[in-house]
Amino acid sequence: MRAILQKRALRWVFTANVISMLGSGMNSAAVAWYILQATHSEMALGTFAVLQTIPAMLMLPFTGVFIDREDRRRLVMTLDAARALVILLVCLLAFAGKVKVWELYLMNTLVAAGFWMFWPTITALIQELTPGEEFVHANTFLLAGIQGGWLIAGSIVGFAYNHIGLGGVLLIDCSTYLVSFLCYFAVR
Repeated sequence: MRAILQKRALRWVFTANVISMLGSGMNSAAVAWYILQATHSEMALGTFAVLQTIPAMLMLPFTGVFIDREDRRRLVMTLDAARALVILLVCLLAFAGKVKVWELYLMNTLVAAGFWMFWPTITALIQELTPGEEFVHANTFLLAGIQGGWLIAGSIVGFAYNHIGLGGVLLIDCSTYLVSFLCYFAVR
């Protein structure tokens, strides 16, 4: 594990993922709470969950071909920037008090589509940056970081949502994508 952390590029990748997963975890929980509060409907909340999986079913059979043709570092940066922009637009609506549930559904679906393209891309980037015998350890470290980001998010999102609202949580998520983008920019 120490050998993996000695690689500068991998440290940036791991840092980017922990930070962006922190924001993503907060986003998911806050949006779910908002939808439940706004609609008082378990069906609306279920729709939110279903819309996260539809992009995976539609995209995953085709993503490998696309990823193999693109510069992976540039692709993860583009995906981070695109997801940040989508979230920022909805964040501004939330701060203005004008966000609608359907807009949250659309944001959720677009961000999920970005995630389902991002996940195989980041795995391929890790493989590209890691010698073969260290790939399993590097991938394990990546997964641990992702879970760590979600765990931290779960421990603070309730407090954040109660104090800064949906708009504030979405702004945090947008900011984590920006930090992640900058981390990938440092990967060489």
